[in-house]
Amino acid sequence: MRTKGQIIIFSTGVHLQSVECAIDGKKQWRWVAIGFEDENFLNGKAINPVEYAEKQKNLVEKFQDE
Repeated sequence: MRTKGQIIIFSTGVHLQSVECAIDGKKQWRWVAIGFEDENFLNGKAINPVEYAEKQKNLVEKFQDE
């Protein structure tokens, strides 16, 4: 899928979008996750990854033990 010059693809469990960025002053294209599906884990525990956040620690929402 193309949107405004960008490409969006689906890979197992994640939607990726192409984004142009500058790394060390050099322009290049990179894939950025814009959505997640299925189960996700961090250190063996189920989590909900968040697509964007103001702080790195807020990119992962941990589930409360039941």
